Amino acid sequence: MALEIERKFLAIQEKLPDLQGGQYIIQGYLSEVPSVRYRILGNSIKITVKEQLSDGTRQEIETVNYSATEEEREALKRISMVPPIEKIRYKILFEGLIWEIDEYQKENRGLITVDVEVPEIGYSLTFPNWVDSKQDITSDSKYFNINLARRPYTTW
Repeated sequence: MALEIERKFLAIQEKLPDLQGGQYIIQGYLSEVPSVRYRILGNSIKITVKEQLSDGTRQEIETVNYSATEEEREALKRISMVPPIEKIRYKILFEGLIWEIDEYQKENRGLITVDVEVPEIGYSLTFPNWVDSKQDITSDSKYFNINLARRPYTTW
C-alpha cells in the first residue's frame, strides 16, 4: 500500500488560469470503510481502496485503468452506495507539485476544489494565487466526495 498525504483547498475561481485538457470523471463508492471507489474515465475504470489514517493521510491501493464495456460501467453505477458524482479534473504543475483542480458538475456545479499531494506530513506549501490558502478543507467532511454525493453542493 502506498501512503498518500493530500491537502484540499477551495479555488479562487476568478483567478484560475484558462483550464484546458481536463478529464471527465464519474466517481462512485462501493464501500465507505474502507473507502472503495471507482472512477469511470471514458471507456475505462479504475478502482481505489483507501484507509484513513489521520486527517489528509491515507493508505491507498489503486488498480490500473482497464477497459470496460458500457454494461460494466452501468453496473457499477447501479451498485453504488450513493449516486456517483461527476467532475472535470485539470492538472497544473506549480513549484514542483501537481495541483489537481476539480470542477464539479451537475448537482455539485459551482464548486471548484484544488488537491495537492505532498511528500511528507507538515510539508510547507507555496500556493498559486488561484488557491485560497485560508480555506483548507482537507478535514471538512462536507467536501469529501462521498458526502458531495449524499448532499450535493447546490443544496447547501
